[in-house]
Amino acid sequence: MGNADESLRNPPLLGTRLEAYTERVAPGESTIDRVRIAPLDGLRALALLAVFAFHTWEFAGSPEIPVVSEVVSQNIRPDFFVVLTGFLLYLPFARDAARHRAFKTGVYLRRRLRRIVFPYWAALIYAVTLPEVLVAYMRAIGHEASWQPTPGIVDLLTHFTFTHLFFEDYWDGVNGSLWTMSLEMQLYLLFPLLILVAARWGVPALLATMGVSVLFRVAVAILVAENTQFMWSASGVGRLMEFVTGMLTAVVVFTMLDRVRGWVLAALPAGVVGGYLVATLPALQHTVLPLRELGLSLMFSCFIVLVLAVPLLSRAVSLRPLTFVGYRAYSIFLIHQPTAWYFSELLKKVIGVPEGLELLGILWTVGFGVVFLVGWVLFVTVEKPCITWSQRAGAARPQSVFPV
Repeated sequence: MGNADESLRNPPLLGTRLEAYTERVAPGESTIDRVRIAPLDGLRALALLAVFAFHTWEFAGSPEIPVVSEVVSQNIRPDFFVVLTGFLLYLPFARDAARHRAFKTGVYLRRRLRRIVFPYWAALIYAVTLPEVLVAYMRAIGHEASWQPTPGIVDLLTHFTFTHLFFEDYWDGVNGSLWTMSLEMQLYLLFPLLILVAARWGVPALLATMGVSVLFRVAVAILVAENTQFMWSASGVGRLMEFVTGMLTAVVVFTMLDRVRGWVLAALPAGVVGGYLVATLPALQHTVLPLRELGLSLMFSCFIVLVLAVPLLSRAVSLRPLTFVGYRAYSIFLIHQPTAWYFSELLKKVIGVPEGLELLGILWTVGFGVVFLVGWVLFVTVEKPCITWSQRAGAARPQSVFPV
């Protein structure tokens, strides 16, 4: 890793775009904030579409669709986001190992917090107020509607402080899909430690942190009561194996991508399929080992490399609609569940659409349009200004970050 610049040859697919991308990103900053690279935005969009498909499939009554239902029901999108987050955060360091020494924890944390906190808080307020507004509207037009329970002060406090995943009574309150925000915050806080480990001991140390995460999960499976295992398993340490896999994938992209051909290229689809089978086959799930997370780590790592190595796949995920959604994926994700849920309730209870394929078809088309529109408003009004604000963090001390 120490001589990454000397050994690097530009992968034909990404070429100077990836070089510029990592050159212009401050150490530790989310690479997606500075320079747009279409395949990476496309991957973010795919992760978002996976979570949207899962939740709307549930809202439509979990209709049976050959193959599709089996894949959608696995709900593998949190794992995709975790691997992708590790990949994006570590990409500048994978290109240039010298950036480890320039890393400033304070600047990094200011950038991260400015980038994610206010859109998340706005989404929490939206999730709390949306049902009340809808009830008032339905009553105003003469329909019956019941007021929804308002989250308690502790529920709100734990969510606003990203600590809700630590509490059995609150981890899925306010907005059930936002338990992942507590996980993401934990991973962001662990990242400086991982940078320190990687700077001193390199890739073997990152592999060792994966081993620590696996041992932690084994201990959870053995020692923790079954009803609370999820919270422990979904913690930053419990999912660290997936995050570090993303970091290692970034290393692979900058050291091997130009040599991915022949049998190596053929092995990547096998890794995607094999990882999925390890993660989902029922016969492999009755063990203390976290085979699901290990399998999905392999699957998504191979998938990312495959997309970047095969021009046809890269062009497919670089289509303008995907990249447009991918850039706004955070805002759309934050509001997708309550928006899609109440839209599905409107379709069922007001319009009379029955659960099943018809409802699912509407949710996957018109419903996504509604979700995208609300997410776009959040992006324009809150997230985009926060991106600009985050880029100014550390600007007064240019010596602490790479020029942008």
